[in-house]
Amino acid sequence: MRALPGSTWLRPVNSARADLLSQLTKTAATTRSAAATARILPELLGAHGTRTYLLTFCNDAEARGTGGLPGAFMTATVRDGHISFEHLGGDRALAGMAAKVNFGPDYAQLYEGAETTTMYGNANLGPHFPYAAAIWASMWQQRFGRPVDGVIALDPTVLSYLLEATGPAKLPDGSVISATNVVPLTERDVYARFPDAEGPRGDAARRAYLAAVEGAVSERILAPGADSRKLISAFGRAVSERRLLVWSANPATQRDLETTPVTGVIPQTAAPYIGLSIVNEGGNKLDYYLDRSLTWQRTGCGVQRAVTVTLRLTNNAPASGLSDVVTYRHDRHGYPTQRGDNRLTVSYLATQGALMKSVTLDGKPWFAGSGTQLGHPVLTVDVELPRGHTRTVVLHLMEPAGGGAAPIVLRQPLVRPLAVQLDDAQCGR
Repeated sequence: MRALPGSTWLRPVNSARADLLSQLTKTAATTRSAAATARILPELLGAHGTRTYLLTFCNDAEARGTGGLPGAFMTATVRDGHISFEHLGGDRALAGMAAKVNFGPDYAQLYEGAETTTMYGNANLGPHFPYAAAIWASMWQQRFGRPVDGVIALDPTVLSYLLEATGPAKLPDGSVISATNVVPLTERDVYARFPDAEGPRGDAARRAYLAAVEGAVSERILAPGADSRKLISAFGRAVSERRLLVWSANPATQRDLETTPVTGVIPQTAAPYIGLSIVNEGGNKLDYYLDRSLTWQRTGCGVQRAVTVTLRLTNNAPASGLSDVVTYRHDRHGYPTQRGDNRLTVSYLATQGALMKSVTLDGKPWFAGSGTQLGHPVLTVDVELPRGHTRTVVLHLMEPAGGGAAPIVLRQPLVRPLAVQLDDAQCGR
């Protein structure tokens, strides 16, 4: 249809061709997704033998590049579509394990000293999920002596979507976990319920409670009577928001997965790229109260165009009522702070070939570190974010025009959604 003439002497034919081509284009995208799913799912669901996956639950109240801080994990064993969960454990079970991975010099330079391959909770400092997944899989193998076939990461918002499809689940103490309360319960209220470092209301009790929540939701999803269409819709929504991420240790399956959004890859593309990635540097749980907005403006003409990126970060933590677990600062800083103040590493992944002209913080010239990930320049700013305040980072860049391709936006999944505004001025205006 594309090869046929688009302009003939008969206007109704032109219109019919345009309408049909539009419909075929949409259908082709759906068909490609269906074809990829038909290739991938049988392998993932154990049609060719038992498959074992490491499931990592991430806490968005403490930001990491792919979403939240990895915490409790469990393994899922799948054969012929039948799933069983086992080996529920905490993040400390993988402490001291060094992943046997090598992602090249760009990665080594960008995360030098960050212990991404030796500390479970730092494996996903970057937003490219296959890196984090490969690290966790290697750590698991070092610790337990056997490999996993893949890694799946999800956050409490995914659990809310699934519970919306299945209905509420019951915890061992008789309380009910539902679509409306699972996110605040696991990322906010749990720290008021278990506010201590030690003792019956301490860290161990909090981890056990969160493990009980995850186990109850898992059982509810697998229980008979769940509406499969609602579950599929819930999974689809979670994937579209990068909240449910999947990596396969099988290279062929991983290549197929990377044709879909479920792998959380940073694409190696020349298209305009807009990638905001935030990491909590305070070691606290204040990102539950973090609001983020990004404005991308492009002007000028030619093969290089001027780009201005404005990032606004607001710390909406309440003035009182938060436990020390939520507010405590684990970072080293040579300046005074108040309870509820936060600190963030703000990274911006730009279009391939982009050059930074200047950076400001709240209107004052500032410093940005630099590196590269998968061909994208990475500009990093250290931001102290006091409670009740908004800080504004502005980046001025020169970027390749990208051949008219539409901008690609990375939406890091945290508790509160990222607000994005794109202003792509037409050349000459």
